Amino acid sequence: MPSFLLIVILLLVKSWRLKVLRALLALFLPFVAGELMAGAPAGRDALKAQSELVERLSEHFESLEPVEGTETRFAELRVDLQAIQAAMTEGELETKKLAAVEREIRSHSEGMEGYRQEYVRWVRLVAEGERYPELRLRHGMVYREVVIRRVTGVGLEVRHSSGTARLRHGDLSEEWQDRFLWTGEEAQRSLAEEARADRKMEILQRYAITQGRDPVVAREEEIARLALAELESSDPIVPAKLEPSEPLELAELEPAELEPVISVGPPRPKTAEKSR
Repeated sequence: MPSFLLIVILLLVKSWRLKVLRALLALFLPFVAGELMAGAPAGRDALKAQSELVERLSEHFESLEPVEGTETRFAELRVDLQAIQAAMTEGELETKKLAAVEREIRSHSEGMEGYRQEYVRWVRLVAEGERYPELRLRHGMVYREVVIRRVTGVGLEVRHSSGTARLRHGDLSEEWQDRFLWTGEEAQRSLAEEARADRKMEILQRYAITQGRDPVVAREEEIARLALAELESSDPIVPAKLEPSEPLELAELEPAELEPVISVGPPRPKTAEKSR
């Protein structure tokens, strides 16, 4: 749905007659997209991330040697991983089950070096849309009716009862830190990338002003263009293979019984009676 809105906005901004409407839509679009994304399931991206995590987690698990007395539990964990893989073939996310299996596998090893990258991507994607009655920061500030919009390398982007907020990971509790595995180095890289993107957008808006265009509309056009480019570069949808159908056979026709044809001709003209 957000992609559809972006396409509509992109078409509208090309019409010079709708300048006022374009400005209103440009201001309204981020809020609408945020609302939709906050309540939407992670979908295909989360399923792909889960598949990658399960694959690497399985490889890591098979490299472990069970200590004496844990052989049975190792066999059960192997069955659990297979069950998660089977569920994924049906398009189902097994978030809670996978999290529990991962924690137990990690307890049998020294760390998650073998699958950390896949785990981080997965755990952050599946958190999108989660709701909390309140979220308390370390310095005491409390947000009510919180919905996670996005988890980044910097922290959380949330919607709450009073609006939206970006929460730095350093302001969140250790429970959040342990869950999303934030690091200072990652946060610095993410902030540097955001700063570069902001500078590029600022240059774009200044150029729009020199061309007599609305800078807000120019900014939203660029956002829409980038979103469409991302959609076009996503994995193509592969149609399912059709099973070859059985050859059609002609039905056998019963021989019809033909009745004799009765010819009907025009009526004969009546002859006058012979005079006696």
